[in-house]
Amino acid sequence: MVLNELVSLSNIYGSNEELVLAGGGNTSAKDGDVMYIKGSGTQLATITDEGFVKMSRAALADIFTKEYPSDDDAREAQALADLTAAKMPGEENKRPSVETLLHSLFPHRFVFHVHPALVNGLTCSVNGKEAAEELFGDGFVWIESCKPGYTLSKICYDKMNAYKAQTGKDADMLLLQNHGIFLAADTVEEIGEKLAAVMSKLNAAVVREPDFDSGDYDGEKAQKCFDVIYELYGDDAVITYEPSAEAIRFAESPETAKAVMKPFTPDHIVYCKAEPVYGFCQACIRGAVNEYVDEHGYMPKIIIINGCGFFAVDLTPKGSETAATLFNDALKVATYSESFGGPLHMTDELSDFITNWEVESYRQKQNA
Repeated sequence: MVLNELVSLSNIYGSNEELVLAGGGNTSAKDGDVMYIKGSGTQLATITDEGFVKMSRAALADIFTKEYPSDDDAREAQALADLTAAKMPGEENKRPSVETLLHSLFPHRFVFHVHPALVNGLTCSVNGKEAAEELFGDGFVWIESCKPGYTLSKICYDKMNAYKAQTGKDADMLLLQNHGIFLAADTVEEIGEKLAAVMSKLNAAVVREPDFDSGDYDGEKAQKCFDVIYELYGDDAVITYEPSAEAIRFAESPETAKAVMKPFTPDHIVYCKAEPVYGFCQACIRGAVNEYVDEHGYMPKIIIINGCGFFAVDLTPKGSETAATLFNDALKVATYSESFGGPLHMTDELSDFITNWEVESYRQKQNA
């Protein structure tokens, strides 16, 4: 049964931390007139058949032929209402993945979407599109950074149709700038083969791997930083300290830290906030955190300190550990991007949109 295959695909690849972190990634499968899509707030590694939402493929297809308002908010609200209405009877209490429409565009039986650091080293780099053309020829569709939701889906719809008109074949790979990769195939085995081929080519193109062995850090300074962080955040704060060689390398100066001072993907915003703070010492932390709060209205989750690496701060162990995991992912992306012209961050406009986007806020709460 297709749903059993989809659960197996999701669990196997969702358990691989090189591919999926926290609640990231989604999968789908089509069976006749129905598409099964990962429900928002579920995790691929542990999802069961109950975690998927049954959607009407015909109703989803109709969304792309409708006329929507030109106003961003009105357009997205109406498209979201139509997406919700596309759920099959009995699915009313489930919420489909925010990328359901993208999955519906592929005629293939299975669709697999993830945001691995190795892939995003390419999609979050200055020369990403050109490098992708060298690696994959015409075997992909490149999608420039844009707002998520219907806007992104419609761009993909138009570009995928243009790709088919030009090449005579259906697109089975999308590379989304500052986001990740979509792969589509008619069998689970083909998904695995395509994924392996992509990762192999990227591994061969990378000139430097990130180093997460323990670095040469200043232990006395790190302890003083702990004290100041507790002073600022309160005794209930949970701190995850990351003194890896890679973290210390990026923390060496404000100049080296620039590569990770802006977000690469929506996941980095969801779990780490839009920006970290940087300081040379414990005194710098106080000033940097206070300025951050004045500007943003909330406390930063990531604090980068020269000679120490970085500290991830939250009020729960899971929140702190997840923030550290996702910021380590950002370090990986920054490192891999060096092979493709250097880092390319999300624009401030797009970062602000994601920060305030209701759907991403919902996903974060579900995975808290």
